[in-house]
Amino acid sequence: MYRLLPILLFAYGLALTTDDIYDNSYALIIGIDKYENVSNLDYAVSDANSIASLLKDNFNFPSKNVKVLLNNEATYLNIRESLDEISSLAKENDRVLIFFAGHGLTHDLPGGGEMGYILPIDGKRDKLFATSIPMEDMKRISSMSQSKHMLFLIDACYGGLAATGARGLSSTTPNFIDKITSDKSRQIITAGGRGEQVIEKSEWGHSAFTMNLIRALKDGKADFNYDGFITADELGLFLKDKVSIDSGNQQTPQSRRYTSHEGEFVFVYSENTVVIQDKSTDAKLDYLISEMEELKTQSTADKTKPDLKVNPDKQQFDKVVDNTWDSDHPLVFRFVYIDETMMLGVQKHYEDDGILGLIYGYHSGEGKDDFAEIDHPTYGDYVKSYTHWIGPVAGRRLLAKSSVDSWHLVPTVMFGMGIMITRVENQDLGISEVTDDFYYALSLYNRFQVTKTIGFSLGVSIGNEFVYNFDGDNKLYTVYQRVNISPLITIDITNPFSKKKD
Repeated sequence: MYRLLPILLFAYGLALTTDDIYDNSYALIIGIDKYENVSNLDYAVSDANSIASLLKDNFNFPSKNVKVLLNNEATYLNIRESLDEISSLAKENDRVLIFFAGHGLTHDLPGGGEMGYILPIDGKRDKLFATSIPMEDMKRISSMSQSKHMLFLIDACYGGLAATGARGLSSTTPNFIDKITSDKSRQIITAGGRGEQVIEKSEWGHSAFTMNLIRALKDGKADFNYDGFITADELGLFLKDKVSIDSGNQQTPQSRRYTSHEGEFVFVYSENTVVIQDKSTDAKLDYLISEMEELKTQSTADKTKPDLKVNPDKQQFDKVVDNTWDSDHPLVFRFVYIDETMMLGVQKHYEDDGILGLIYGYHSGEGKDDFAEIDHPTYGDYVKSYTHWIGPVAGRRLLAKSSVDSWHLVPTVMFGMGIMITRVENQDLGISEVTDDFYYALSLYNRFQVTKTIGFSLGVSIGNEFVYNFDGDNKLYTVYQRVNISPLITIDITNPFSKKKD
């Protein structure tokens, strides 16, 4: 449109350089996608490498001042030592950027409140205090550093962000540039809050957060006021809008300040990546209108994005099954109870609301309640059976726009069929026989997600049932077949093989 990158001219008539603002620039880049004690990720290392290259190539971060910790290098000890080192190196007129891509966790504090953590490669969920780095420590590190500006970019979701939501100065403030570049700042932008998942896709090659971070900086998309540089506040606004859209409202980046200082971390392009802007009012207006139209188009017309529904409580839920589940097509392992029948199953849930799976069941019965009385009492009527079911199941969620991981209604219909193998014993006669029959079952239930991995379902199942006994020649026969309507209860474990960032 009106932006051209890279080019070798001024930006909006302003030739502001990094040297005008900072004496030196430091960065610590951390990316972990191969964890020792928790599930692996897909693109965290790729995210980290891309950001490191972007800072060095486009924003005047000297290579010697950019430290990168990837996978095995990103241990608890190495991360802490690197944080201490970078905070000590930076002087009064320097800037520090810290980028982390990996798992983020939230811990509920006994006295109330919550604490957010970033997880090193050797971190353990059950030993957070000893093996993970609380975000409160980031705040302490920022206060210890002499640096003028410090920015944390955390590509992870967690709660307990110990910072304020106050924004800095408006671009219309007199002497805006002088004030934001001279006053101190301690700012943080996270990929999302507690209960959200960091979304990453193969077609992006990145997480939604890092993909849009690259767009914001490399393509100059976050330079809203055309002044030729990008502030942390502009970056936060851009990421909040774009990441929310691209993730289908599954994650919303959070921007905060650790102090009340009104300064801003500033990204200024190196000489070969200066942005040219058309300075006319009409051009600015056209750009803003086009950005608004892009947001509108992406949120309403892009059929690759999930449709949204606003419930009466003004909360947004989407139809995608992985908004807190851990893959694009999550597996659900099920323990099922239907009329004294125990079943185990596995189901795969798809983004089009379809469900495919396989189920195994076992039932034992005995006595007159389960079997017909015979015409010859001398043969006895104490009969026992042992029945095994196995077969595929297929279904569909009926309320497509409701969240599948909430306590809201998610009615689901499921049809199953397969082979039923039964061994029948007449205890009085000392005889037994094995038979097989075709079975079907139609279930209607509602699923409730209690935690990210544990849920349950309540509903009703309708299926065929066979009643067997032995005739006067000691041969097994089917007395009759009937339709059985029974309550259905399940306990579900969702996708324990997670590859998504928390």
